[in-house]
Amino acid sequence: MNSLKRNTLFASPLSVFIVTSIFILSALSGCGGSSNNADQPNDRTSDGEGTAAEVIESSENNEASDQPPIQENQENLKEVEAEKWTVLIYLMGDTDLEEFALTDIVEMSKVPTSENVDIVVLFDRSDIYSEESVLNLENFSDTKLLQVKNGSLHLLEDQLGERNLGDADTLAEFIEYGFTRFPAERTALMLWDHGAGWPGMGPDEGNEFDILDLQEISNGIEAGLENAGIDKLDLVGFDACLMGTFEVALAMAEHADVMVASQELEPGHGWDWQALEILTSNSSVDAKTLGLAIANGYEQHAIDNETETEITLSVIDLTRIGVVDQALKALEEPFVSESESLAPKLGLAQSTSLRIGKNPDPSLDAQMIDLGNLAEELGKIEPELLDLTNSLVTAIDDVVIGHVSGPATKASTGLAVYFPELGQYSDQGYFDLEGISSWQNILTSYFQAQQNIPEEEQARFLTEQYPAEYTLDATEGLVITAQFDLAAQDNLTEAVIYYGLPEEDGSILFLGEEPAVFANDGSGLAQGLYDLTVLTMSDSEDTVYAYTQLYHDEESSVSFLDIPLTYVPPGDFEGDETFLDVILSITLDSETADVLSEIYYSIDQTGQWGELVADPEGLIYPVFLFQNTDYSFEWVEINEVGLWADIPNLSYSFEPLESGMEFVAELWVFDYGGNSDYVYVEDIIP
Repeated sequence: MNSLKRNTLFASPLSVFIVTSIFILSALSGCGGSSNNADQPNDRTSDGEGTAAEVIESSENNEASDQPPIQENQENLKEVEAEKWTVLIYLMGDTDLEEFALTDIVEMSKVPTSENVDIVVLFDRSDIYSEESVLNLENFSDTKLLQVKNGSLHLLEDQLGERNLGDADTLAEFIEYGFTRFPAERTALMLWDHGAGWPGMGPDEGNEFDILDLQEISNGIEAGLENAGIDKLDLVGFDACLMGTFEVALAMAEHADVMVASQELEPGHGWDWQALEILTSNSSVDAKTLGLAIANGYEQHAIDNETETEITLSVIDLTRIGVVDQALKALEEPFVSESESLAPKLGLAQSTSLRIGKNPDPSLDAQMIDLGNLAEELGKIEPELLDLTNSLVTAIDDVVIGHVSGPATKASTGLAVYFPELGQYSDQGYFDLEGISSWQNILTSYFQAQQNIPEEEQARFLTEQYPAEYTLDATEGLVITAQFDLAAQDNLTEAVIYYGLPEEDGSILFLGEEPAVFANDGSGLAQGLYDLTVLTMSDSEDTVYAYTQLYHDEESSVSFLDIPLTYVPPGDFEGDETFLDVILSITLDSETADVLSEIYYSIDQTGQWGELVADPEGLIYPVFLFQNTDYSFEWVEINEVGLWADIPNLSYSFEPLESGMEFVAELWVFDYGGNSDYVYVEDIIP
């Protein structure tokens, strides 16, 4: 389909789609888990009562404009001998995830005291999201250097003022200080915030939403280690979304032996930081053992918070990441020399592989895919590449020494990679990254092949010779069948059915999409099914339709729903200066329709992902795919009626469209180059 742009529709005849009476919700129903309600399993509200083992008086916040260097507070100096582990945590909490940061630092404090372990945190807070105290420290909104120890926060430096943690120099300075002040035989660095994969992580909202891009992360670590006189970290970890990628691993291989990171989005609770207890119980453990303990702790943490369905976390041996790069180099030659013949195979493989950070709106999609799963699917489709794809799968298995996943991500192999479905969705900045030329060349060849599909081999229905046929039944729903051009069969990658409501001017408000099927047996048939239902969301005052992208996994009997939304905080209801794009991710048991998990994720203005932290007095609006009268498409926000963003009390249900309503359905086929065609059905709900 066309590249889609988000716009806003104000009050219009579309009000017919907004239902202000409360539906009796049935079939699918659920209540959102939220950090805003202490009764919810993934609550992240900090509790400062009764957790401090000792109280240390904090100094007044220093808001001086000149930024003093990170250095030891002379009052807290002690005689230091080299310890076995020093763990540095770069806690970028000046963001909407601040309340999760508060909870995590409490988790860190529960790690028992040990003379062989030091946990040092550079903690930057916000002056917007939370005024909670944390352990023995009163609320603050600047940056503090802390030692976390046995239920308490020890101030190492309280005169830093507001530091920019989106600056590589700040990261370097912290690393230098931490490992110089607390020397150790083994070292670990953990970075905490939103994440986006190769674009980096952040932001620091108090410093103009500055982020650490991948090059800055690498530069900061390199400079910090050099100044501290350390060759390499034993472990580097990212408690952030989407950082478990080949690109990040290759960049970190220069600086660490082991990496811990998630391919997928992370729920707000993130890691279980009490997993660091393994160091105090046995400080002689190596980096791999520590990484596995973190992964296992994260998995149990997700189970306890009922968010385990879509998780991933990988422990990666960076000393061997070169074997993955070598395997990609071996694949590069055939894809560059035979791109025209292999591109259709790669396109089909990516359409059947596990996509990471997906969104119905391609402009908001993370455009990443599981690399090992892609290789597996490609080997099935093209036997001549099987030896090469098997080598890549083996290399990933060799490098990923530990890995956890959920039912929705069981196809994951531990490493994601950037792979836009179409060249038009790619970011040129990716091709400026160094050290990944083989994969960049494969993508370049693939995107060029997309543009060179002969017109006669592009996706096309033969409607003149074979008009589309459909059946419509109140019980069985809609079944639509059409004949596509067999000349395009080898280039097709997917079929989709879209359904919605027509406007008087001929435009269409689509309410959802589901996978359809196309035959590759020479019959040229494509078929889509629609059960004549629509997702509704309610805050108990109003009920609205919501767009749904629905997938089924027959093997695991799990269904996945992605629902695009917009969140507007209180005070900005008249504009969209502070809106956040949101995706509600729901997983269901396909047989029982029971909700297995639900998480609201947001994408901020810098493109960073994290769990949505919503003010209950904010508003959530549905976002729909809209087909204009000129047949162009855009994503639109329907803001006639908003739902209160009291997430734990939002409910949803699949409801049948009312009898007598006019509806439309479009069955589309797509080829790997994004060329498409569709057949159209318009009828009345029986």
